[in-house]
Amino acid sequence: LNGALLENVFVLLVCILNRMPVFLVGKPGCSKSLAMQLIRSNLRGDTSNPFYRQTVNVIAFQGSESSTSDGILVVFRKAREYQEKNPDVIVVVLLDEVGLAEVSQHNPLKVLHSLMEPPVADPNPIAIVGLSNWALDPAKMNRAVHVSRPDP
Repeated sequence: LNGALLENVFVLLVCILNRMPVFLVGKPGCSKSLAMQLIRSNLRGDTSNPFYRQTVNVIAFQGSESSTSDGILVVFRKAREYQEKNPDVIVVVLLDEVGLAEVSQHNPLKVLHSLMEPPVADPNPIAIVGLSNWALDPAKMNRAVHVSRPDP
């Protein structure tokens, strides 16, 4: 284990358990995806370590230069439906390679602002994790925790 991986796991764990949006940004090799894989494989409810008896279901969106707002909305709709049927599970929308979606001509990330601010009365908001290899537009990150990893 290295320091970057430990910090990434810590930040992701805190943000997911508290359902706070988070963007983890850094060059390839700085353990962004590995940290998310560790969380996915260890938060399995009753089969997990007694300290982490929480179940997480990750619904992923793969960002690309051809991403659209509709694609992001479909993923969030699926997450919301799953959350309603399984209120004891933390649903995480994983926006993988969200930096690629930012350069899409369809401007798919314009829908994120409203999605990152759930209704006040929502007892089970959806956790949002964005992973990117390069910095995002600050206006899109101002509603989330932002962790910028230095070069590995």
